[in-house]
Amino acid sequence: MSTATETKKPLPESVSPSQQHKGSLAILAAALLWSTAGLLIKYIPWHPMAIASGRGLLVALIMLVYYRKRLTVRLNLTTWLSGLALVATQSLFVIANKLTTAANAIMLQYSAPIFIIVIGLVLYRSRPARRDVLIMFWALAGIVLFFFDDLSAGHQLGNLLALVTGLTFAAVFVFNNRPDCHVPAALLIGQIGTFLAGLPWLLALPREQIQPMPVFALLMLGLFQHGLGYILFQFGIRLTQPLNASLLSMIEPIMNPVWVFLLLNEKPGRMALIGAVIVISAVLYLNLRPVRITRPAASETPLSES
Repeated sequence: MSTATETKKPLPESVSPSQQHKGSLAILAAALLWSTAGLLIKYIPWHPMAIASGRGLLVALIMLVYYRKRLTVRLNLTTWLSGLALVATQSLFVIANKLTTAANAIMLQYSAPIFIIVIGLVLYRSRPARRDVLIMFWALAGIVLFFFDDLSAGHQLGNLLALVTGLTFAAVFVFNNRPDCHVPAALLIGQIGTFLAGLPWLLALPREQIQPMPVFALLMLGLFQHGLGYILFQFGIRLTQPLNASLLSMIEPIMNPVWVFLLLNEKPGRMALIGAVIVISAVLYLNLRPVRITRPAASETPLSES
């Protein structure tokens, strides 16, 4: 997902309009791949931690191939904290998708930019502008509506866990923006950590659940939805203006519940739809007016967890 704290360097003059067009298409493709997370997670009839573990393993393999020698670094506390925050985000997001609707899970995770403002205020004494405080309460009003949509215990727990992923994903961005964070290593820690955290559930899967179609869906989830989507984004962000990249990435939360509705007939409630419009409008505003808390890290910051 895109957040308001990502501000990349301006494009070099050598980037031609045709290259920028290719970059935009790559980011659009990445956002569409990311948007299939809810559908694939709901389709796989496994324990959510088993799904998270399998996906973590597949993405870790892609990261090892993609980064290769860049991973041979000495790890520090900030890098570890970023990786562990990513473990929490990925695991809780999968669990939330099983307990609540795909729309609620992705939209509540999109509260991350709001939590980034709060973390900046608490940890770094970064005072947000008045408009950012107003937009934060604007988004919070939308978030509250999700909890009035379905009052069943399981659904509310899923909403709560999805909201927590907004906080943990915000922590990923905050740590990644620290100068001493080695982002590729943090990403790999996040994937391996997610794999290990869910490994007991993955090993305990009943044999009758390990069928060709769920395994194929898991391969799609790890290799394409997350792995290929990340690679496409890394290619595209180097050729695309930051604002364009952020706005194109908004395709993810819009299409995520659409795929689930079209193929699994899962319908978000009316209050959730209103809340989604409010949250998306708040995030769009923050993308149009970037919030800067610390000096941004390199463009390898992950823009999507889903």
